[in-house]
Amino acid sequence: MLPRVLSAVRQLPRLVSGGWARKYEDAKIILEQNGDLHYLNVSGRVQRILVRGAILATGAMLVAIFVLLATSISLMLSRSKLERSHEEVYRALLSSASDSENVDQLNMSDEQMVSLAQTIRDRDMSIRRFVDTSMVAVSQENVSMKSQLESSGLTEKIVKIIQQNAANGGFNIEDDVKSNPLLRGKVADELSTNRGLREVLYALPSVMPVPNYSVSSDFGVRRHPITGQTHFHTGLDLLSQTGDEKVHPVKPGVVVLAQFHTQYGNTVVIRHTNGVESLYAHLANIDVKLGDKVTNESVLGNIGSTGSSSTGKHLHLEILIGGYPVNPQKVIRTAQYVQQIQNQQR
Repeated sequence: MLPRVLSAVRQLPRLVSGGWARKYEDAKIILEQNGDLHYLNVSGRVQRILVRGAILATGAMLVAIFVLLATSISLMLSRSKLERSHEEVYRALLSSASDSENVDQLNMSDEQMVSLAQTIRDRDMSIRRFVDTSMVAVSQENVSMKSQLESSGLTEKIVKIIQQNAANGGFNIEDDVKSNPLLRGKVADELSTNRGLREVLYALPSVMPVPNYSVSSDFGVRRHPITGQTHFHTGLDLLSQTGDEKVHPVKPGVVVLAQFHTQYGNTVVIRHTNGVESLYAHLANIDVKLGDKVTNESVLGNIGSTGSSSTGKHLHLEILIGGYPVNPQKVIRTAQYVQQIQNQQR
């Protein structure tokens, strides 16, 4: 039986091709009824239309049967895959609440699978709502941090220097983005932006080197106190208001210079993280040496008036990022503001 079927299937294309291309001639059909003869004329054109119509109808029916079979198989596979997925989730949930011996006794009915699917769907919706709410909060925080960076006077070039000097390794948001569909698109962009802004703000110094001070000369263009010429003052001149003349680092770091400079007098330079450095000039004395690791509590020296460009006892403070001087007061105030916000959120 099977060989005959296979033989018929192999001959089918030839039969279809022959029936489609055949040249049909007019034909006459003779019908006999009660001794009377009736003649039915069938033209070649009608024969061709009938045969080709039958071929097309048969082909359409076969295609429909094939699509129906493919759809049925796909649905069966999808259901099987869904059942396995639900069983795995069910096993995971069961294992977190029961002994491992009970996990092997898994037998889910259709009603249990529907209930489990609804539970998973509800939990997924809850997680998505939480992600959406968190994204709004992160987006608002990003706007606030960008505003603070703009007010600190840090240019885009300086911000990039800090980000490029950030430590490598550790958490990488791209890994989570690849494995978690909830962390893609705008969510990923906001989280990445948030991390970058935090890196910049956390790299900024947040403590003034003198606890109680007044500013005798600000950052920016000024007339030089000795030469009288207009020049750009790359730092901040501070006076102690309480008599406490100890100078502390604005941020933990490593001493990369501790020596006398002709114009700056006794000078200390500290290298911090992310390409940030701080300079302390006109010190009366130097209490650290090259290579020392210092904290905010370390004493670098005392306020003095050493160096040819000093006209009185004060501290000249500079903060440099990638070698570019920035406004110390604005940068430190920005870092302090961000720290206050973070402390309030805890």
